[in-house]
Amino acid sequence: MAKKKQINPDYLGWTEEDYKAISWCIHNGIGMVTMPYSGHDFRVEITINGKTSYSPAFNKSIILKKQREYYHYYYNKYKEKHDN
Repeated sequence: MAKKKQINPDYLGWTEEDYKAISWCIHNGIGMVTMPYSGHDFRVEITINGKTSYSPAFNKSIILKKQREYYHYYYNKYKEKHDN
């Protein structure tokens, strides 16, 4: 049987603001990974305090942008609650 070709998401550089949001999320129990889904599509697995959910499927060309959007979304949504 032929070896299945691995498909990776396109590269996306991270900004200082991205690192700030990612770091805050990780330190507050919010983690995300991209996962192959079907064909050239990927999903973001989002785990918040042990509870996991999945994003809709996105093409490999935009999955890392979507992951970045999710990090910023949760950072902005929960930061004020956790900082008080």
